[in-house]
Amino acid sequence: MRRLIKYFLITIALYLAMRSIIALFFYDELPIAFIASEFSQDLMDEYRARVLIPGFFTTLIYFIFRYLSGKNPTSAIWPLYVSSIALLITHIIGFMTFMPFAQDSILMFIITLVIFLVARTAHHKRKKEIF
Repeated sequence: MRRLIKYFLITIALYLAMRSIIALFFYDELPIAFIASEFSQDLMDEYRARVLIPGFFTTLIYFIFRYLSGKNPTSAIWPLYVSSIALLITHIIGFMTFMPFAQDSILMFIITLVIFLVARTAHHKRKKEIF
């Protein structure tokens, strides 16, 4: 199980690194999140505005609250766990408010769910090692 968690975390890190490089340096050439996607530019802008940015802000609000309350993260995987929870919540709200149940939006939700489950398992294992 430990190898599986490490494999998934490395895969998630590589995926996020690729997405970051594309977003930073090649946004003009590749503006759509998933190139083989049915999302138009308008849908992608709406997805970004209603899911990704609120998920990011929710994560920041949580860590500001943790800092002001004087609590430290319990493991190094904690930030990934918290951001995946925030993205999962904003995806669910997005499905209830605007996002169509299309193949792409469901695929993004499933990827977020897998990241959440792997981060949760890894966090709980790391938390047990600390305490």
